[in-house]
Amino acid sequence: MKKLVILCSIISIFAIGESVPQNVDLLGSLNPYPNLDYTDIWGYSAAGREYAFMGVTGGTSIIDVTNPASPVEVDFIAGPLAPPYEWRDIKTHLNFAYIICEGIGAGSGLQIVDLSYLPDSASLVNTYDNTFTSAHNIYIADGYAYVVGTDLGGMHILDLGLPNNPIETAYYSSSGYIHDVYVWNDTAYASSNNTYDLVDVTNKNNPQLISASINIPGTYAHSGWLTEDKRYFIATEEFNVRDILVFDLVDRSTWDLVVPEWQTGSNSPVHNVFVLDDYAHISYYEDGYVVLDISNPQLPQIAGQYDTHPGGSLGLYTGAWGVYPYLPSGNILISDMVTGLYVVKFNPPVTEVENELEQINTFQLEQNYPNPFNPSTKIKFTIPFLETNGNADVFTTLKVYDVLGNEVTTLLNENKPSGTYEVNFEAENLPSGVYIAQLRAANQVKTIKMSLVK
Repeated sequence: MKKLVILCSIISIFAIGESVPQNVDLLGSLNPYPNLDYTDIWGYSAAGREYAFMGVTGGTSIIDVTNPASPVEVDFIAGPLAPPYEWRDIKTHLNFAYIICEGIGAGSGLQIVDLSYLPDSASLVNTYDNTFTSAHNIYIADGYAYVVGTDLGGMHILDLGLPNNPIETAYYSSSGYIHDVYVWNDTAYASSNNTYDLVDVTNKNNPQLISASINIPGTYAHSGWLTEDKRYFIATEEFNVRDILVFDLVDRSTWDLVVPEWQTGSNSPVHNVFVLDDYAHISYYEDGYVVLDISNPQLPQIAGQYDTHPGGSLGLYTGAWGVYPYLPSGNILISDMVTGLYVVKFNPPVTEVENELEQINTFQLEQNYPNPFNPSTKIKFTIPFLETNGNADVFTTLKVYDVLGNEVTTLLNENKPSGTYEVNFEAENLPSGVYIAQLRAANQVKTIKMSLVK
């Protein structure tokens, strides 16, 4: 069992109850090859139907999950059989699936599968092997494929203008071996063994390293995903040392480590993470499928869990390998290395509204989030129950001042009933600096400092 280490208040460790689902319903499952191993999973939708692509020993299983209670395999794309053949990764672009594998020998390379004839069948139309024959991961963005963990170790950029006949535009090697990659807005977020790297891929012929995180001893930079606002990078560390880390990338030249460690409290290592809205969906090996509330990325909180591998966590690399949370139905796909496909529904926890008879007696102004910020931030505050002459409303003002005491703006100036509120402070036209938010209600005053960094 891991030691529970407290680093101020920025490390969160949450003990997951063994085999007890939390806010997750099982809709269906399928174990089409009980004697084989499974790896990654990806989703696809077309013509009102939904599909799962699941890596299997010897190939890729294509499963119709439109009716999640009764998944049906509709085709199987055979792949390389030479070890380590079972490690497959799949992404889709237009009506094609792109499958990579660390297998070698006959059939190795980037498999390109035409999905036009689903749900009846899918067909392998080409295998790209011009510049690599094995790879660990692939990401597709804006018509380009980024293939990493290849024979050479770095990142190959492929133009998918002709979807069944990719053309390599560049090979990037400055980060050394890259295990996984996420791409957004012409920037690649590369997990490069010892560090997480930012790579400018605006010029598809000449990628350039922007910055790298610090090398954290004993860890392995495995994978990661950006929050919806594209400010924070949620990273997974596969050596079972720190599990999940969060970096603030408001300044792209500096990887600011704001959460140096998040663990479930068990002994399970972590694998892959995907972000949708305010939640991080994680395949957590022996802990199964884990969901974190990252509405405040600097304070991740457990929001859901479904254990696909009951029986405890022994620190082994088995259990949930992959997760896919982006199907139009909202259903979530999980691949377990032993038991195959799971289709689940995550039910976000509902914050209970306090009974009106339960009076709020706390006057509070919380620290704005995010902070530092640019160009906007949220300010949350609570007004207590203060009945005056039969009127429970409280005249409330929320104003912002600069450090010289000059009023910048009034965010609130009205009667408000007891409760908790949140307002936006837009500072697009203000210069960088420190600003003071002041909340007044009845005879009470609260202030906070906010940092605008442009």
